[in-house]
Amino acid sequence: MYMIHGDASCEPFHPDGILAWAFIVKLKGKIVHQDVHISGWGKGCTVNIGEYQAVLGALMWLCSLPLSERKPAVIHSDSQLIVNQCKGIYGCKADNLIPLLDLVKRAKKRYRKTIFFKWIPREQNGEADALSRSLYTEEALAVMKKHHMDILFDGDDLPW
Repeated sequence: MYMIHGDASCEPFHPDGILAWAFIVKLKGKIVHQDVHISGWGKGCTVNIGEYQAVLGALMWLCSLPLSERKPAVIHSDSQLIVNQCKGIYGCKADNLIPLLDLVKRAKKRYRKTIFFKWIPREQNGEADALSRSLYTEEALAVMKKHHMDILFDGDDLPW
């Protein structure tokens, strides 16, 4: 079973700071994959969007696996909102989150193996938290200040 931990951060202020997300995949206690991205900065950047992006990043990775390598997975997050929306316990009324939740549902169906979502306390998500914060550098802050604009984009669109 794949054990996945995802997290997001929005620095140096929330909302509207630099939004980063990360996930770590373990199999039998060993890291088999990890990923981290800055996905935007400025107006509209929130931790909830980043938490969804971490989940979606993990789901995209899972869906990229050959069928023979797919196993059930548990996605851990310290966001009760995201976990409960992904589990269907909470509804989603936020216009900026509805499309992300829809993508999660579609990816779950595409994976064709069981995916569980589990809330964990923040202190049990330290590795993913540290990874999501690892991209906050003086260079990233300088780019944000230099451009004085609000951008929310896919990690592949980074200007550096």
